[in-house]
Amino acid sequence: MRNSFIVIVYLVCGFIHSSCNSDEPVIPFPDPLLIAQYPLLSDGIDVTGFNDKMTLINAPFENGGIYCNGLYIHGDPDYCLAQTPPIKGLKFNSFSISIDFFVSEKITQPVWIIGTSCRWLGFYLQDDGTVALLYNNWDFLTTSMTYSINEWHNAQITFDGTTTVISLDGLEAGFLKFGNGYVPLDYDKCGLTDTEIGVTNFSNGHVLEGWVKNLTVYSPQ
Repeated sequence: MRNSFIVIVYLVCGFIHSSCNSDEPVIPFPDPLLIAQYPLLSDGIDVTGFNDKMTLINAPFENGGIYCNGLYIHGDPDYCLAQTPPIKGLKFNSFSISIDFFVSEKITQPVWIIGTSCRWLGFYLQDDGTVALLYNNWDFLTTSMTYSINEWHNAQITFDGTTTVISLDGLEAGFLKFGNGYVPLDYDKCGLTDTEIGVTNFSNGHVLEGWVKNLTVYSPQ
């Protein structure tokens, strides 16, 4: 019975990628459901079968993932585009999105952004070596959490309808509250299908220059 309890606790902590000993809020995910998983090892297929293939343009498979060259679709013929279709079944009041990334220099750029029209949430890297939470198209929550170049990291954001938590490699970097007297999260401003996830910020033309793999999306039943 004791061993079973330990396994259950481990799985819950692993799912939310957050320390169970943290003093910060831990987001509960009752009945977690994997609604999208794109390994990006040799193709753009969602292995859950729920969603169509990712659009991959100038995104070769290398270094254990796909490489994007940082060039924007509007203005450069060699642009990179790595983007999912609208993710089906995403519950806006409770979800977790994560992707593994590898970069070779510290520049300001997105790792991933959800919503091609409103860019309502995203995981950003800053040129000072820290990570930041993008929300509502152009606002940022900066953090003191630092990433390293030339090694793989995991970039995750979770949301429970009130609190958004940004985590790097399973360690909480910061959190921000939305709604209920706080600033709203504009996920519904561009329609309920504005759920594409990609490495391009269509607001300012920023595109990831680096590698990504293993995009996963959880949302409760």
